Amino acid sequence: MQEYIPLKDYAIKNKISFFNAMKLAKSGKVETITKEVNGKEQVFVKANSKANLPKQKKEPTIKELIEEIEELKKRVKYLENKIM
Repeated sequence: MQEYIPLKDYAIKNKISFFNAMKLAKSGKVETITKEVNGKEQVFVKANSKANLPKQKKEPTIKELIEEIEELKKRVKYLENKIM
């Protein structure tokens, strides 16, 4: 028998928001079943379901941030000179 976990637990396990887990379930990207628990319908997700979750961007390094700041300063200076 396949193990199914509640949608909330699936979101926590995969480190995604509950809203994103709900979207995955509704779009059919993860295998789900609906059961009635205490008179309410509840969605359960197959425990080992893996959807193609978007990759998180890596954190920029200090050097990259400094370079970006310098580039923005140049652009601001250029625009200030252009309007004066």
